[in-house]
Amino acid sequence: MSFFNGTGGLDLFLGRARIMSACLVPVSLALMFFFIREEGWRFSLLLCCILPPIGAYLAFRGNREIRAGLAAIGLILGVATLPLALGLAFLEGA
Repeated sequence: MSFFNGTGGLDLFLGRARIMSACLVPVSLALMFFFIREEGWRFSLLLCCILPPIGAYLAFRGNREIRAGLAAIGLILGVATLPLALGLAFLEGA
């Protein structure tokens, strides 16, 4: 069974969503420490410390239960955190 008319299957998508969302957690934590240390921006604690672990949990659970929608929501939640944090920091600095 192919997924999104590609060569990979559903299990490949679920695995990639799980790995990518898990890899985004340390990146967002590093970004959080940078914002707090350099800019004094405390909203990054809420944004970068809460959302990516929740996204990683959803992606792991979606992989375990074989639910593509749950894994996609987890991946989107993890990926959307970084541009949102950078955009909010830019708006606050302007």
